[in-house]
Amino acid sequence: MKTNKKIPVFILSVVLGPIILTGLIQSNQITLTDERFTRLLPDSEGIFVQEIVKYHYIGMEKCASVCHNNEKMGFQYDIMKNSPHSNAFKILVTEKAVRYAKKANVKENPQESPVCLKCHVTGGGLDSSFFASTYRKEEGVTCEACHKGAFITKAFIPKEEDCLRCHNDSVHKMNSFDFRKNCVKIAHPRPKVNTKET
Repeated sequence: MKTNKKIPVFILSVVLGPIILTGLIQSNQITLTDERFTRLLPDSEGIFVQEIVKYHYIGMEKCASVCHNNEKMGFQYDIMKNSPHSNAFKILVTEKAVRYAKKANVKENPQESPVCLKCHVTGGGLDSSFFASTYRKEEGVTCEACHKGAFITKAFIPKEEDCLRCHNDSVHKMNSFDFRKNCVKIAHPRPKVNTKET
């Protein structure tokens, strides 16, 4: 009787063993693949293109409606809305912009040229999958141009090299860029919180 029970167990192990083993191997491969892709996520050294970490630009008005247009935040939206950055797209219709475009061998309308839009709108040069429905290029260079990046999901304070991506004389002559001076011109800090109790 004991031999009769061993035969079916043996047959089942022979038949099901490879199936179970294959499943374990595939499960392990998926884990290894996930670990490899985790290593491709952005770090401080470089940014790798992964759909999973793509940032979607939402636009300046959305930033205002969520947090940045109240007393606690120092009405940052109002400051930015009236800054030269917010007019960056609008100035592309001026005669000066057309002259700059012509000198740079830009054949199309500056408001449609990837060469111009790269610096004159937030996310210029990226495809539409990077933009939320609230994004509008007419807002020009917005909060997200300086504080976010196409594959950076956490906000950051820009450094000089971030600004020099556009303020660099690459397409047309610009005034010499003084990082400290220009930061003061566009400053929009949060108000200091008074920690003293009254």
